Amino acid sequence: MKKSRLSRRITWRVIGIMMFFNVLIIGAILAFVYVISLGNSTMRGQYVTDGISHNIEIMLQMVKTAAFNNRVSVEASMDSPEHLFETLEQILQVNKRLAGCFVAFEPDFFKGQRWFEAYAYYADSTRIEHQQIGSPRHNYFNGVWYQKGLSVERDGDGYLTNMYYDDTVNSGMFFSYVIPIFDRQGRKVGVYGTDLNVKWIDKVIREAMESVKMEFLDDNESIDDLDKIYFSVQVIDGRGKRVTGTDSLDLSLLKAEQEEVFGKLEMKNLKGTPYYINSRRLGNTGWTLAVLQHQDTVFAWGDVLALAILLVMAVGCVVIFFFTRRSIRRAMKPLGFLSESAQEVAKGNFDAPLPTFKHNDEVAQLRNSFGSMQQSLKQYVEELKVSTAAKASIESEMNVAHNIQMSMIPKTFPAFPDRKDLELYASLTPAKAVGGDLYDFFIHDNKLYFCIGDVSGKGVPASLVMAVSRTLFRNISAHTDKPSHIVETMNENICEGNDLCMFVTLFVGVLDLQTGRLRYCNAGHGEPYILSADSSFSTLHSSPLPVNSNLPIGVVPDMKYPEQETMLAPGMTIFLYTDGLTEAENGNRNLFGMQRIEDVITAHKGSPQELIETMTAAVHQFVGDTEQSDDLTMLSFRIRE
Repeated sequence: MKKSRLSRRITWRVIGIMMFFNVLIIGAILAFVYVISLGNSTMRGQYVTDGISHNIEIMLQMVKTAAFNNRVSVEASMDSPEHLFETLEQILQVNKRLAGCFVAFEPDFFKGQRWFEAYAYYADSTRIEHQQIGSPRHNYFNGVWYQKGLSVERDGDGYLTNMYYDDTVNSGMFFSYVIPIFDRQGRKVGVYGTDLNVKWIDKVIREAMESVKMEFLDDNESIDDLDKIYFSVQVIDGRGKRVTGTDSLDLSLLKAEQEEVFGKLEMKNLKGTPYYINSRRLGNTGWTLAVLQHQDTVFAWGDVLALAILLVMAVGCVVIFFFTRRSIRRAMKPLGFLSESAQEVAKGNFDAPLPTFKHNDEVAQLRNSFGSMQQSLKQYVEELKVSTAAKASIESEMNVAHNIQMSMIPKTFPAFPDRKDLELYASLTPAKAVGGDLYDFFIHDNKLYFCIGDVSGKGVPASLVMAVSRTLFRNISAHTDKPSHIVETMNENICEGNDLCMFVTLFVGVLDLQTGRLRYCNAGHGEPYILSADSSFSTLHSSPLPVNSNLPIGVVPDMKYPEQETMLAPGMTIFLYTDGLTEAENGNRNLFGMQRIEDVITAHKGSPQELIETMTAAVHQFVGDTEQSDDLTMLSFRIRE
């Protein structure tokens, strides 16, 4: 049963991994196919759009050019209607693509004729006729084309009208290009314009559609079938009105403000089928040319390929699953035998026999490794018994060493309960079982002898140097009250036989409790703080005690350490500490630092014991759960009345 579960799990995992990568690969292939399909359709649509828009823009430019080039001839022939008609007919003979041209004058330009609009046009493909079409019925003065054309300056661009239906002479859909005309005195006297029939745009569209016919249609299908099913080409004017195109659409979806070039639009009047659109503005006409391609055409061969790939993948997965599951189950049988032997070993039977295998494969190597592990376990268990006993002995000895070290420093407080002129408190928290920080104090001949120090390094070596330093301080202080002599003598003793180059930062002070005279000597230790207050402790002042830095003891023999002194008044408090306070780190490796020490001291108004306990709480809050990295030692005392 266990073998079956494992083989099944491995089989499904292998199949899952294969399926995952198959899906990624097939997805990438299909995405590539669809991207190529869309790219081809985009290029096809752009090709048709470019071709149609290019031809339309050429025709529009021809209309504008014809208007501007012939304005001078028109203005030169305004002396009589006959001369004017002759000029218009000559313009049409030269520009055969024009449907007509006209000149409309201001009221009574020709005496006795309020409306006069000369119009020449092609009656058929070869015959040109002309008429005067101005009349009360054809009151062109109110026409937008006339007013717009009259408002243009001579050097300005003319006015291109929207498409309109004209039944004045030849019925049909036209648009016109209009510019103003001027008399010899430079006054605007009317407008001159050229007409184009919309039918030539239909011709341009059909020519472009012929280029894509063979890609979609059979030989027996016509272009009309193409625009109904696959393609639609529309020209929309600035008002959203259809100028011309291959079929009728919901034009509100194709207004000129539509800026998405390849956006998917829902053509509801085309059975809700989405089309991809290429669009382009036609020059400065305000018209938009849109080419629509059926989505089924864009992705037709991609859909077929996707279906074929999915079918092949499904069949392949079934076949792979069958053979993979069978192969994995056969390969897993030796592991079942090895599992039974492993259970015996797990029960503590390290001499349990292991199965043998014919093939020297990974399973056989696992069996050999398991055999080696049996022997290693037997040896390890024996060694573990020995090492556990040794570790327990070491831990016991370290606890004894810790108790001995802590017993060497004063830890009974109040330290001098029978004295009313002094209040003192100190604490030492080692980072390990034993540490290298020290402090000591005692009173002799009405003088307070005190010291605080920090041995380089941590652990047992530092604790031994700490014990020696504390013993030296006690012995030397018993014979002298000069801090400099105490420090120099300790330095000489520490330097002797100091093969490990251990050193101690040390601050030693002697306070005359009757006079308040404090003499002190510093050996590389941090400067203490002095706190002074008024009688009610409502106002506090703190400042560092000026000290010479000097070298730590144990570095240079025969080193001279200068002595300093100051006077302490009643109410003053001294605060001493080791670098375990300033260099306490939190989880972000930020240091507690001098500023936080000063903040706690400045806010303090209690006893030395309360000061040290407040400082300890501030450090613990700052470091949080971070492991203590260095010994933390503080000593403080206050002079009282």
